[in-house]
Amino acid sequence: MRRTIKLILILALLGLGSLLAWAATDTALHITSDAQFCGSCHSMKPMQTSFLQSSHGGLSTTGTQALCTDCHLPQDSYTDYLYMKARNGAWDLFKEFVLGADDVDWHAKRERANEYVYESGCLKCHNDLQRGSERSSKQFVAHKPYFLGTVNKTCIDCHQVGHSELTQALNRHFGTQPEATDNN
Repeated sequence: MRRTIKLILILALLGLGSLLAWAATDTALHITSDAQFCGSCHSMKPMQTSFLQSSHGGLSTTGTQALCTDCHLPQDSYTDYLYMKARNGAWDLFKEFVLGADDVDWHAKRERANEYVYESGCLKCHNDLQRGSERSSKQFVAHKPYFLGTVNKTCIDCHQVGHSELTQALNRHFGTQPEATDNN
C-alpha cells in the first residue's frame, strides 16, 4: 500500500512539474515574441517603431496584432520554431551586447527581406487565402501562380507589409540621410 501511495505521489509530482515547466516555457516564449521585447534592444528600435505604425502592428483595423515571431520565425513546425527562436535569439543577443550592432547595414538587409520573413507565417494568419482566392476573381488571378508553384516569389515580394515607413525610421534612429521615400 505504501509503495502504491509513493508511486502515485511521484507520478503526481512529475505531472505537476511537467505542467509547470510547460507553462513557464509557454509564458517565456510569448513574452519574448512581441514588439515591446524585440524593441528593447537599441538596434531594433526603428523596426519596433515602424511595426507599430503598420496594419499588422499597432494600426490594425481588425484588432489583431501580429507578434514579431509570427513573421520572423517559421510557423510550419514547432521544432523548427523553437530551434530558430533559440538560434536567432542567441545570435541577436551576442551581436547586440558583445560584438555590437553598430556595423549592421539595415538598408542592405532590407534588400534580402525574404530571408528574414517566413511564408509559413503569412499563410498561418491568412490560412483561407487559397479558398478565398478561388471565390474572388481578382484574388484568384493574383495568387493562382503562387499556389500552383509556377512563380518563384514570396509573399513579401508582392506585399510590402509589416513595417510602415521603415526607411525613415532607420534614418531617424541611426542618423543617416534618407535614400528614398517609401511606405514600408
